[in-house]
Amino acid sequence: MKIVTLTAALLLCASSASAQKGARGRARPMRPPPRINVPPRRQALEKEFRQRSEQVVREKLNLSDDQVSRLRSVNANVGAQRNALFAQERLVRLDLRDEMAKGAAADQSKVSQLMTQARDLQGRRFALQQDEQQQLSGFMTPVQVAQYVGLQAQIRQRMREMQQGQNGEPVVPNP
Repeated sequence: MKIVTLTAALLLCASSASAQKGARGRARPMRPPPRINVPPRRQALEKEFRQRSEQVVREKLNLSDDQVSRLRSVNANVGAQRNALFAQERLVRLDLRDEMAKGAAADQSKVSQLMTQARDLQGRRFALQQDEQQQLSGFMTPVQVAQYVGLQAQIRQRMREMQQGQNGEPVVPNP
């Protein structure tokens, strides 16, 4: 499932980033975190989360077995692409933040290049989102697609809250 893949990637990025510190104590990975050597406990937790997420989606959207199967397929394809885009966007944001931290000494051309990369990646992410929704509409009703998108947003928000709690930042519950 896309939600699960995103969640796993977010969890992996959070733990990897907190383990790697750059200048001024900021998290600064050199490349996206590898999926090798994932501890068995984490693998089990991710599998359990995927199963629970699928169960919630199936129940809330009243999906048939065929729809769940097709959703898994879409999520496997789109999820991998989305994770790659998120990793690229994160690296661009970190590079931009580092360059801007130089103040007046920031390299204008590098900042311009990074801003262009960020805009291009956002466009690619938006196009991927459109493609995903088009694929979903091939086997879900418009209401199911809208509900699914809403569930994804709720899960992403909850993951952000959990990550903030892990990083020692205050966790503000949803109103």
